[in-house]
Amino acid sequence: MYKSALISLLTLLTCFEILNAEEKIVSFYSSTNAKHVASISNSEREKDPEIDYFIDLCPGYGGYELVHSGSDLRSVVNIKFGDKISKLFGDTMNQAPGQFAHKANDVVEWRGTLKGSHFVPHAIIYRFSGSTEPDDNGKQLEKTNLIVVALNKGDAKVLGSLSGKDEGEKARQLADSVLK
Repeated sequence: MYKSALISLLTLLTCFEILNAEEKIVSFYSSTNAKHVASISNSEREKDPEIDYFIDLCPGYGGYELVHSGSDLRSVVNIKFGDKISKLFGDTMNQAPGQFAHKANDVVEWRGTLKGSHFVPHAIIYRFSGSTEPDDNGKQLEKTNLIVVALNKGDAKVLGSLSGKDEGEKARQLADSVLK
């Protein structure tokens, strides 16, 4: 009798804690690495492609998926929510730090709120890279920045880009500004 009463009390307390859990803003991470995605289309599977290209469907959080696509040494991340894909190529390229802009690594940071064990994403942050014009010696520099995208349930939009000192913290602040 005491054992079942104790179990009932602990279950009730756990449920109470979950209901009263504070909502906090956190980051989770996903990957665009080829080992972790579904390849939709890729020029490597063609005998003589005219140009290099790929389209990968990448896992996300909260019903979102990423569509990482590229060609001609450029790539961009679009956002899929349900059947809707927000196409962000133009807005992303406007934030490019140089020529032949592309997603620079495999990491995507997801900003969202966590209440108990429930995560609701509101933005993503990822590193973008581009090359400078060649200098007089023919040398090009690689420049990077962080792209911040508000998710907005299928109506995603590029909020901006950041580079330099404290870029990560500033990118998180920009991402979290959609909550205000």
